[in-house]
Amino acid sequence: MLYKGKRTWKFAARPFFLARPKKSNCLSPEQNTHFLTGFLPSSAPALVPGQVMVDPENNSWLVYNRDADNDGRLDPVFVCGPGDPEDFLYRGTCNPDGTRSGDQQSIINNMRTHGVNSIYLQAVRSHGGDGDATHNPFIDSDPANLLDEDILRQWDGWFTAMDNAGIIIYFFFYDDSAQIWSGDTVGTRESYFITSLVNRYEHLKHLVWVVGEEYSERYSAARVSNIAALVKNTDDNRHPVANHQLNGITFDHADDPNIDQFAIQYNDTTIDGLHNGMINAWANAAGRYSINMSESMDHGCGTRAEVRRKNWACSMAGSYVMVIRMDGTSAYNDKMTDCTTLAEFFESTNFNTMSPHDELGNTGTWVMADPGKSYIAYRSSAGNFTISGMAAGSYFLSWLDTVSGAKVEETRYATSGINTFFRPAGISVEAAVWITKITNISDFSPNVSPVLFLLLEK
Repeated sequence: MLYKGKRTWKFAARPFFLARPKKSNCLSPEQNTHFLTGFLPSSAPALVPGQVMVDPENNSWLVYNRDADNDGRLDPVFVCGPGDPEDFLYRGTCNPDGTRSGDQQSIINNMRTHGVNSIYLQAVRSHGGDGDATHNPFIDSDPANLLDEDILRQWDGWFTAMDNAGIIIYFFFYDDSAQIWSGDTVGTRESYFITSLVNRYEHLKHLVWVVGEEYSERYSAARVSNIAALVKNTDDNRHPVANHQLNGITFDHADDPNIDQFAIQYNDTTIDGLHNGMINAWANAAGRYSINMSESMDHGCGTRAEVRRKNWACSMAGSYVMVIRMDGTSAYNDKMTDCTTLAEFFESTNFNTMSPHDELGNTGTWVMADPGKSYIAYRSSAGNFTISGMAAGSYFLSWLDTVSGAKVEETRYATSGINTFFRPAGISVEAAVWITKITNISDFSPNVSPVLFLLLEK
C-alpha cells in the first residue's frame, strides 16, 4: 500500500541565481520582488514513498507512506524524542558567509546512534525571538534581502543526514515572539520566505511543518491560518502542518483544514497530571487532529525514571511526546534510549486503531484500546494487569520491560469479560504489554506458540 502522486509545476518563490550576492548588495523590497517568482518545477513528486503523513484513515495519528509488513495498512508513526535544541540551526560561531561552526553534526550523529526520531528547531529566532539578530536565514540577517544560499546549503546537509537517520524534523518557521512581518495576511516578502523553504525541503520524508511557537504572543489566529494554508498549497507532498500555543489543551485551530496537529504546551509537571491532561486533550481533539505534548516545563530535567514515566504518561493518553531540554547531546543518552524503546514498541503495534480507555484497566493500569480487538496496557508499579470487556479468543501478547528494553512474546486464551495478565520472566515491575486478538496465526511470529515464550534481549 502506497500513496502516490504526480510531479506538478507551479510558480515557485525561489531566486534564480546560485552565486552569492555581495554582502553590500542590499536591494529594496520592490527590487527584490523581481527575483522572487518564476516558473520552476517543484522539488519532488507528490507523496514521497516512506514519508510521514496524516493517516488517511484516522486524523488522530501520523503514518509512514509505506506498508513494510504487508498488512494492507500504512505503517504507524510514533513520535517520542528530543523537543530541543530550538537553536539547532544557529549553534556555534557565525562564519563570514553566514554558516555556522557548531556541534550540529555531532548532535545528529548522537541522535542516530541512540535511534531517537524527533528534533525541534526554528528558522527565525531573531526579531523578538529567543535568538540574536543573526538567527534568521537571510543574507546579512536582513529580511529585506534574499535567503542566503550558503546558509541553506548547510541546512541541506543537516536535514539530509536527519532524514537518512529517520529523525522527524519539527520545522518551526517562527520562534515564540519572533515577528518580521505584521498583519493577518501573508505579503510578498513572507510568501517568498515560506514558499522558498517549503519548495526546497518538501522532498524530505521525515518532516512536520510548524507555523510558530506560542503563536499568540505575536500573531492572530487568522494569520496562522493564512500561513498554514500557504504551506499546504505549496507543499506537493502534503506533509503534516502543526501549530504551537501557550499553556493549555484547547486548540485554537481545531477545525482548520490546513492544520493537522496540535503541538501542546502543558505545564503540569506531575506524571499523573500529564496523563490526565493529555486524556482531556485527546477528548477535545475528537478525531479532528493529532496531539503532540511537545513542551512541558523542564520535562527533560528530571531523573531518567521520571522522564521515562512522563513519556509513557503522555503516550498512553493518545499523545505523541517531545522532551523539552533534551537536546540530542550525550548528556541525554539514557533518556533518549528510553524514548527509542517506547517509540519502537508502539510502532510494532496497531496503536493507531486505538484510543485511551483507562476505564478498562485495574487501578494503576493505563490502557489504550480498540475494545474487543487490541489493547496496550502500562503499569509503573507492582501488581498484575487486568483488562475488562475482552472478547473470548486467542490473543498474542508482546511484553516490554520499559526499563531494560527486554521483550517477551506469548499467546494465551482469554475468556469473555475480565482477564488478568501476569508479567512473564524477564519483565520487571515497570512494563507494558500489547494484547491483540489473533484472527490469523500467520500474522504473528512463527516462534510464538501457546507453550513457547521467546525472550528477546534488546
